[in-house]
Amino acid sequence: MKRTLAAALLSFSVAACGGLVSPPPPETSPEVPSDDGCAHGTMEPDFQSSPLMGPGVDAQGKLVPGTYIMSSTYLRMRHTEEAQAEFQQLMDPIDQSLQQQPGLVAIQFSQSTRCNTKRTLTVWKDEEAMYQFVGGPAHAQAIARVSVVSRGGSIVTSWQDDERGARWEKALEQLASETGPTY
Repeated sequence: MKRTLAAALLSFSVAACGGLVSPPPPETSPEVPSDDGCAHGTMEPDFQSSPLMGPGVDAQGKLVPGTYIMSSTYLRMRHTEEAQAEFQQLMDPIDQSLQQQPGLVAIQFSQSTRCNTKRTLTVWKDEEAMYQFVGGPAHAQAIARVSVVSRGGSIVTSWQDDERGARWEKALEQLASETGPTY
């Protein structure tokens, strides 16, 4: 799998799981309402996305037909150097883990500089594959440190769909309907 969009922007899939499993609530990062016009269910004005990539993506960049578990994360980054450094430090083990993760079909990353947000869209063969990643050491480390990188209001969701569900518009719709928990 190629590393793109700033070293796989959000392979820090602060839970490439979501909706089906809730991450533990952070200890020091309470939900902070978004007052900057940026929200988990709305595309950022400067939204930048990597291409869909992974073993289930054909030569045209399309997901191979099938039924999958999809997941999307929305991370509202803290505006500190510590948060940025921690994010970068957490990304390497997660990126390595994702490159070798059985059952990962595809992944896509996005970011917004204006909103200081990062997003993931992951496609899994099934729930078991997703949970294996979620329970792995790289992801567990990221969950343990989420309060350092998130300013609150970050959220995760997941859903079952066919290949047509692997798109940002669907992820936004799913995230918009999520009620929590936030981290």
